[in-house]
Amino acid sequence: MNENIKDFIRWIKANGFNSNIPTDPDQLKNLSILDLTKRKIRELPNSIDALENLQILKLSNNRLSSLPSTIGNLKKLKTLQCENNLLESLPNSIGDLQSLLVLNLNGNKLSILPDEFYNLTKLTRLTIAANLLKKISPKLRNLKRLLYLSLDTNNLKELPDAFSDMQSLYYLDLSYNQFKTLPASFEDINELETLLLEGNDIENLPSLESHDMLMRLNLNENNLTNLNFDISMLEDLQILTLDNNHLEYLPQEICKLKNLNHLSIATNKLKELPSCISELTNLIELDIDDNEIRELPQNFEKLTRLKNLYIANNYNLKRPDIPSLEFCDIG
Repeated sequence: MNENIKDFIRWIKANGFNSNIPTDPDQLKNLSILDLTKRKIRELPNSIDALENLQILKLSNNRLSSLPSTIGNLKKLKTLQCENNLLESLPNSIGDLQSLLVLNLNGNKLSILPDEFYNLTKLTRLTIAANLLKKISPKLRNLKRLLYLSLDTNNLKELPDAFSDMQSLYYLDLSYNQFKTLPASFEDINELETLLLEGNDIENLPSLESHDMLMRLNLNENNLTNLNFDISMLEDLQILTLDNNHLEYLPQEICKLKNLNHLSIATNKLKELPSCISELTNLIELDIDDNEIRELPQNFEKLTRLKNLYIANNYNLKRPDIPSLEFCDIG
């Protein structure tokens, strides 16, 4: 039995984990999944690399302030879950996890990622939400296989122009940062289905017209005064939320979104809705609360699938006579 295995077995026993984790050396060597979630762990031993066949490592909801550099020796590791810890930095050896597909670092204290991090070129799912990140390296472009990327709730002011080769990215969450603009290479993400940009300071959007597979777009709490692209090109869009901006009107093109079922434009400066709004025949929920609208358009009753309608805090709007309507915040 080598010293690494011996040391890891001692660590298991010292922490009272031996009722859940095998202490037989052969079993440990062949272990593929190790779940240490919610164990109040403050430190992971260097001998973690004794688990040479480990594929899934779950470390979430502990008190880890660092990871051992030897973690990079887990050459077969495919999933690393390490959310809700106290990590302030990552070891450079993190980039040696060449089999890693899924990495969750949500809810830590990371302010920067080492350059070696961007060597994780097989990653398909990366979540680093609720950290303290201030900068993302242009080497982000190396992560071409990403399908799912979440960087929400950080301190990012800009992103590198690094998205051109992320042809399969379908989910991107950049909410609650400090972005004023977005990189031009956004236009090149062909497969994007969900784009969440809530809680930034965006005034001008890059052209989103190329994202004809987009199904959900959240632009709440930005600094938008208009939608300066042809929104009708987002022909698969089902959910569009634009709350808490400075919009004074909606473009007529919005009426061509035949798949739209949820539209929210609360707390803007709208004085009217487009006269063609009744063409959104699949609309189930509409929120225009807290605007400056004096009347609903003619033919509004043609929204025959509308179930939920929020129209309070405008100018004396009345509940429309729509048989399908289940809830309206005005009686």
